[in-house]
Amino acid sequence: MVFCLPAIANPIGPKPDTLQAWDDYIQHVVRAEPTAGVGHQFLWLDRDQQRAERVRRGEVLAASQTGANPHAVPHALIHHWVGAVFIPGATLAQVFAVAEDYGRYKEFYKPGVLDAALVCRIGSGEDEERFRVRYAQKFLFTSAVLDTEYQIRHVQLDARRWYSIAHSTRLQESADQAKSWEIVSTSDAGSRYIWRIYFVSRYEQRDSGVYVEQENIVLSRGIPTSLRWLVEPAVRQLSRDVVVAYLRATRDAVRWGSGTPNPAGKYSQ
Repeated sequence: MVFCLPAIANPIGPKPDTLQAWDDYIQHVVRAEPTAGVGHQFLWLDRDQQRAERVRRGEVLAASQTGANPHAVPHALIHHWVGAVFIPGATLAQVFAVAEDYGRYKEFYKPGVLDAALVCRIGSGEDEERFRVRYAQKFLFTSAVLDTEYQIRHVQLDARRWYSIAHSTRLQESADQAKSWEIVSTSDAGSRYIWRIYFVSRYEQRDSGVYVEQENIVLSRGIPTSLRWLVEPAVRQLSRDVVVAYLRATRDAVRWGSGTPNPAGKYSQ
């Protein structure tokens, strides 16, 4: 097992056909995203009545969004999960006070998140920004630090519904937690295991609270055939657990009033 690990950890980045398959997959997801149009259901949980009732009762749910998860593409794997949680008594302003308080992510989302920070806001408005997150990354018997940068866009559908779309712009792996935040490599070859990250967050205020959904899509390197029986179940469980842990931690932070208030009027009801 240990001798086979270098085959997984080869630092060579994704091939052109891998990136094309990723771009095609993301475009398919974007086209499938529901908007405010008539007949569309904004939240994933509303597409199944039993699922919605379980979330309202306090469960944190997560499910695969592909038939085979991870989904194989040339030389790589796509992991696609979605989850939902209900925060009773909360408002959109309170939820966004946590979601955009990057400086306190290491408190909200520990131990997986080591640090985070806002990089800049793009343009004159506050609907698009760049932020960075430092993750504690563990894979099989190895540990590392994964520094990431994202660009995120926030969209308001109406007074009670928002969604955000984010994608990684840089990824860099290190074994040193004390290493500077300076990120110099591109996402094409910056990590041994993860090459791209894309996520959609949905927020709806109703039923005397706020529903929060997180849809995570990750492109990772492929797994050698000889190791799939061992590695794929662990990867599948980890992908699901990441979504559940994020939603549960967000709910806890909102309940405790942990976030710093957003600029006045940005998420007014």
